[in-house]
This record gives sequence, C-alpha cells and structure tokens, in this order.
Amino acid sequence: MRLHHIAYVTRSIEEKMVQLAEVLGCRPAGPIITDEVQGVRIQFMEMSDGSLLELLEPHGEKSPVKRHLLGGGGIYHVCFEVDDLDQTLHRLQEAGNAIVVGEPAPAPAINNRRVAFVVTTTGDLFEFVEAV
Repeated sequence: MRLHHIAYVTRSIEEKMVQLAEVLGCRPAGPIITDEVQGVRIQFMEMSDGSLLELLEPHGEKSPVKRHLLGGGGIYHVCFEVDDLDQTLHRLQEAGNAIVVGEPAPAPAINNRRVAFVVTTTGDLFEFVEAV
C-alpha cells in the first residue's frame, strides 16, 4: 500500500489551481475531468516531488462533496494505491475496521482504474485505487 493522493474540496478548481501554484509551486497534472458518477469535477495537481493533490469541486445537486464544502472545504480524504482492491476491501470488512461506502468503480480521472471508498469506525474517509 502506498500513498496515491490527498483530496481537497474547493468551490472553484480554477481559482484553487492558481493559489496552489503560487503557494506550493505545483502544476496541473492533466486536464480537468468531470466524473458524472461521483458527482465531482477533478483536477490533479503535481508537486515538485511528484506527489499528487486532487482538487474536487461539486458537480450536480447530489455531489457527495457539497456538505464538506459547506463546512469550509479543505482536505477531504487520503487515497492509497493497493495491488489488490478486492482483497483490501475484504480484509478491512472482515476485521470490522471499515465500511465500504463506494463500491469499486472505474475512475475517469485515474485512467478508469477501479477505486472504492471506505469509512473507518473512527470516521475517516479513505479511497483505495487499484494498481496498474
């Protein structure tokens, strides 16, 4: 398991991109993607060391990040890349450490690699992305 990205909810991807470029020196890592299934617009930003930030902007009335934005936005979840997504989810569920809240689905912003979301028993939101 390795860190893939940290997600950040913002009202405007375009505005936040400019701010982060000035403050952190990061740059866009590809185009803005609209994920209709997840209800978000997505922009990955690459840091100088190659690490990624994922900017999320609500898209549509049922966007899952809207509530987080109402609370001020900011860091939303941490995503880890795993070799076997199904095995990871099974292990977490069997141990009683987490509940799958987003079943595995292709993610357009990550070359349609499968991702899944879990909430831990302590309320943390994690995303897992299947390695290539």
